[in-house]
Amino acid sequence: MITVLGASGNTGGRVVRRLREAGVPVRAVGRDTARLADAVARGAEPAVGDITDPAFLTEAMRGAEAAYVLMPLDLAPGYRAQQEQVGTAIATALAAAGVPRVVALSSLGADVARGTGFLETLHEQEQRLAGLDARVTVLRPGLFFESFLPALAPMQATGVHHDTVDPDVVLPMVATADVGDVAAGALLDPASSGVREVLGAEDLTMPEAIARLGGVLGTPLRYERAPDDVMRTVLVEAGLPADLVEEQLAMHAAFNRGTVQSRAGRSPATTSPTTLEQWAATLVSSARP
Repeated sequence: MITVLGASGNTGGRVVRRLREAGVPVRAVGRDTARLADAVARGAEPAVGDITDPAFLTEAMRGAEAAYVLMPLDLAPGYRAQQEQVGTAIATALAAAGVPRVVALSSLGADVARGTGFLETLHEQEQRLAGLDARVTVLRPGLFFESFLPALAPMQATGVHHDTVDPDVVLPMVATADVGDVAAGALLDPASSGVREVLGAEDLTMPEAIARLGGVLGTPLRYERAPDDVMRTVLVEAGLPADLVEEQLAMHAAFNRGTVQSRAGRSPATTSPTTLEQWAATLVSSARP
C-alpha cells in the first residue's frame, strides 16, 4: 500500500490515478471528503484529516510501503509558520510509522538555503526528510504551467500578463501531470532515491510562454515586466497576504539573479513530454460545453 498526500490536487491526483492503474493499493490523504471522490472512485482508501496533525498523519502512513508527500501552499497569512508546522508533521509521521520509501515534491532552487522566497521552506523540508531512516527521492520540477491559471482571466481580458520575472530569464516549465507521472514511477521503483529534476519539454522565457499561451487560447497575449513596487501593490490589493507577496517577489528576484537553476541539466532523464501548447489545449477543451 502507498500513501499519497494531496490526493485531490494536481500532482497527487495524478499519482493516485497512475498507481491504481498499476493495481497498487492506495491510501488517499486529504482535508475534504468530497474532494477525494475521484480517488475513491478509482479504488483508493480515503484518509480525511488535518495534515498539520502528526497523529493523524502517522495513522495515514502506518503500514505503507511508500509515501508521496508534499507541502500544500496555504494562502493564509503566516506562510512560514504554517509550512514549518506541515513539514514537521510530515517528517514526524514518516519516522513514527517507519515508512521505508518516500517520494517528496520539492522544486528547482530548493538546494539553495536563503534568498529564494517560497523555495526556502522546501529547502528546509528536504533537510528534514534527509534525516529519515528511509530511501528518499526528491523531485525538483521547474515552474508549473498551472501557475498561470490565477492570472488567466485578467490576461485574457487585457491582453497583457504582468509579473516581476525579467523578460530574458529562461525557465524550465512543466505540466503537473508530468510531475505526477514521474512521482508514480519513482514510487513503483524500489530502487529509486536521490534528487530527480523534472524540467518539462523545454525552457521558455515569460514572453515566449505568454505568447504561446495566447496562440492556443485564440487571444493575442504579451508579457510586461512590472516594477516590484507596483506588483506588490497589485497583489496586496487583490487580497494576497503581505508575507506571501514578499515570498513571491523574493522568489522571482532569485529567478532573475540566476539562483534557481537546474543542476542536472536537460537530458532525456530530466525532460518530460507535455508542451505548453498541449497543456493549454486542455484548457480550451475543458471550456467547451
